Amino acid sequence: MSILKEDVLKLKAAVEFGSEYIYTIKNGGLGLTLVVEAETREDARSARKKIPGNWEGLYVIVIYSTSIEEVEWDPELSGNVDVS
Repeated sequence: MSILKEDVLKLKAAVEFGSEYIYTIKNGGLGLTLVVEAETREDARSARKKIPGNWEGLYVIVIYSTSIEEVEWDPELSGNVDVS
């Protein structure tokens, strides 16, 4: 699939399903796959309700990040750590 066609499909997905997700097209085990990346578990759940499993000839999976939110570093809470 050409880069232009991929970009057109990703733009179409953003218009149809929402621009709050990140869309990527990858080769999967079953063929071309639209990967929809949501920010949170709740966002992913919402995306799965409105995005079909097959769309425009692509398989669709919805993923979300499970990483811990970034927290500002507070030197008072870190103890006496010498990093020199």
